[in-house]
Amino acid sequence: MAKPALKSQSGIFQLLPLGLRVQQKIESLLDKHMQSIADVCPKLFRLKDRKETDLLLSPTHEEEITTLVASTLKSYKDLPLRLYQTTRKYRDEMRPRHGLLRSREFVMKDLYTFDTSVESAIETYREVSGAYRAFFANLKLPVLVAEASSGDMGGDYSHEYHLASSIGEDTVAECSSCGYVANDEVAKAIPPSTDRLEARRNALTATDVRVWRGITKDRRTLVNAWYPAHGDGSGVADVNVHAVKEAVPELDASISDPIRLLGPEDGGGTTTSTFGVLNVVDARLASSFSDLQPELPIIPAELTNAPSHQSPILQTPSGEALNLLRLADGDVCSSCKNGTLQIHRALELGHTFYLGTRYSEPLELSVSLPNTKGGPVPVQMGCYGIGVSRIFGAVAEHKADERGLNWPRAIAPFEVAVIPTSGVTDETLAFYDSLAGQGTLAPDFDIVLDDRKETFGWKMRDADVIGYPVTVVLGKSWRERGICEVQCRTLGVKENVAAEDVPAFLRDLLDKLSPTSSPSPSLRPQQIPPTSPTMSGGRETINLDTLEPQQLAQVKKQLDEELEHLTSSFAQLHGAQNKFRDCLRCVNSRSAATSGASIPLLPIRLLVLRLVVYPPLETSLPLRSYSRPRRAQPQDCISQRRTLHKKRDVMPCTEQNSVLVPLTNSLYVRGELTDSESVLVDVGTGFLVEKKLKSAEQFYDGKVQELANNLKELEAIVQQKQANVRAVEEGMAAS
Repeated sequence: MAKPALKSQSGIFQLLPLGLRVQQKIESLLDKHMQSIADVCPKLFRLKDRKETDLLLSPTHEEEITTLVASTLKSYKDLPLRLYQTTRKYRDEMRPRHGLLRSREFVMKDLYTFDTSVESAIETYREVSGAYRAFFANLKLPVLVAEASSGDMGGDYSHEYHLASSIGEDTVAECSSCGYVANDEVAKAIPPSTDRLEARRNALTATDVRVWRGITKDRRTLVNAWYPAHGDGSGVADVNVHAVKEAVPELDASISDPIRLLGPEDGGGTTTSTFGVLNVVDARLASSFSDLQPELPIIPAELTNAPSHQSPILQTPSGEALNLLRLADGDVCSSCKNGTLQIHRALELGHTFYLGTRYSEPLELSVSLPNTKGGPVPVQMGCYGIGVSRIFGAVAEHKADERGLNWPRAIAPFEVAVIPTSGVTDETLAFYDSLAGQGTLAPDFDIVLDDRKETFGWKMRDADVIGYPVTVVLGKSWRERGICEVQCRTLGVKENVAAEDVPAFLRDLLDKLSPTSSPSPSLRPQQIPPTSPTMSGGRETINLDTLEPQQLAQVKKQLDEELEHLTSSFAQLHGAQNKFRDCLRCVNSRSAATSGASIPLLPIRLLVLRLVVYPPLETSLPLRSYSRPRRAQPQDCISQRRTLHKKRDVMPCTEQNSVLVPLTNSLYVRGELTDSESVLVDVGTGFLVEKKLKSAEQFYDGKVQELANNLKELEAIVQQKQANVRAVEEGMAAS
């Protein structure tokens, strides 16, 4: 099978030809959109040269690019200036995971902008944000543009571009009403009302309170963050460290064990003879904290020296009530005050920063402006990044289905794959050349011919795994009548097309896969009939034209979750059906044995057989009424070297009621069925029921048929859900 990349070592991948084409197309697409606008310490790789000079592999280049521009900028007339690069970067990742989504070596696009004024810099920020949105629209990715913290980058204005994903490591909150989106570092919910706080005051006890501990950057103050164990609901609450840092700006949130730094010298930490304590109190506890304080562990038991002072913090520096809990589904949006927040796990694909003078002022990047007094002024800067290799992995993860990858047209390794059912002939090559741009009237598609010496079925499966947007099959109809079969998995198209009409048909099909074109009514249903939760229930319709982009994104998210659940259920039903089939085969084998026929291999799964063990084992192992034969204990194996072991298969013995029970893959113990006419059947309610062989056969046959009907109904629902998802994606691309 063709693969896009191979893992070299943990966090490092080698791109193969198909993967390299995908990455090059991502970079080319970025070039297009960048040109349209005229254009972290623990994770640093550190090293020394032979002169013992400290060096590092830079994950970002703000300082270098600022120094470069400062040395070459001659006049304000050279501004605005926009410089970008696509390059490899490195990060000393402790736990590389999810392939290209989090690796030690990665590719990023960095854009740096330089403007003369704040107004000009903000306008640049808006232009770049628009280019980013257009870029993700080309990829057909429903990104969430979230307000974000500038973090170590500094600056005053920041947004992240996220793709909702169950394997994401970031948390994003989205309002169901106003469209407000923010990551959990800056997202806020409305604190509980004063009436609700007062109503809870007398009901709180010390067991209802939790503490998170931190330390300030000067290592002289212990920070205790006190918050309710269960928040406003019944679920377990968790502290929002970003909210604590907002209340205590000098907090060093990177320290996971602050007690060690405040402990005695023999504990390995930094000795602090005196230290202070800041008690940061959530608004839900503020009215009760003074009463509960004597019962709370203000000073950890590990600290023997008393603090020099204690101070409570009951509100933010701006005077707002403290909400120290992480956001949860259903919290009230602080932006519109009406909608509720929905929490997503998400992958960060891009980040934009308005840096202001964060780097230009200390690195002396300034210009003299006309009609101004006071000398040169620092240049206003912006920094914008997109993870090229991360987008590679994110698109592959997001677009894949049960058949394989499913690349969007913009970055697919090839737009069209031509697959002959038999060997490649001169006619096949001529047809390929006419599509690939080597004929006189060539349409110039990005096309590949699969001329490998493999079977047709193998090639088709490989095409699905690779994820070509369109495949053209040259089979018997093409050889005899010039008719090709054109398939498009994304649009659900599978049509027979005359060879002379293929170029026009492909062009129309590929246009429908592009976000800039409006899908035809036949391929973009305006109304989706969602299936009700029950298999035979009614249906309702939703008009996509009446929905806003944020609402379309929410509909797609819900459909994706339902589809994931249904697909999982489909696999579970298949597994259950296979188990019942095994049981049915086992019962049939016993029936054949009682009639004198030979006994095939008997799989023991849900079927439970009574066993009596032959000598030389000195003890028989009784069957419990609710389980399979007990697993041998270690002492049994040591003393007797042979015993029963819970395994799935039983090998036949020559006697009619005898079986061989495997201890290992090559070691067996003889056993005998004490009742060859009856079996114990797990009826699915936690009970075993004794049934005659004929009755057990009917029971399992009925189960197999019932599951077959369920699978057929579920398959129809899954297909409908997939059609709904495609319709919503097309609606989002057109909006």
